[in-house]
Amino acid sequence: MLSQQSTFQKEISFSIATEQELIESFRLRDQKKLILPENLKFPFNVRSYFTWKEPSGNYVYLVFKAPNWDLARGVAFKRTSGEPVGGLCSWCNAFGSAQELGMLSVAMSSTVSSSYFLCSDLRCIEKIEDMTAMGGKNPEKYIADLYHRIEKLFENISNYKKE
Repeated sequence: MLSQQSTFQKEISFSIATEQELIESFRLRDQKKLILPENLKFPFNVRSYFTWKEPSGNYVYLVFKAPNWDLARGVAFKRTSGEPVGGLCSWCNAFGSAQELGMLSVAMSSTVSSSYFLCSDLRCIEKIEDMTAMGGKNPEKYIADLYHRIEKLFENISNYKKE
């Protein structure tokens, strides 16, 4: 996979100072599912967002901080089972096989969840960088669109009202 080392005008970066800060970035319902990556050293800097899979592969975690947020926010995605299919990621529009893309769900409450068809490893930013480098395009707009989609996810989670 190609990797472009570049800083974009609208790139988001932030730091996570402690393990407790990382844990507290997640909602209480997600903290119960949280398995931190081994050998994670604090403090650490994040370029765009931070993501990892827990060992069984059932959960994928995302930590993101929009420029207008005081603190980073985290979410636990659960891989949903079903008939494996390929397609396009709803965040980065990368095409992938059933192993590369999947339905990831976010618990809104104990009985309601929202699902998204996404890159199963949430490496969307890297895929955008690779696709634009191969196409000779500027990644700025695509990265801004990705950030907007991630912000919308967190907005939907925080604005969810149980009926």
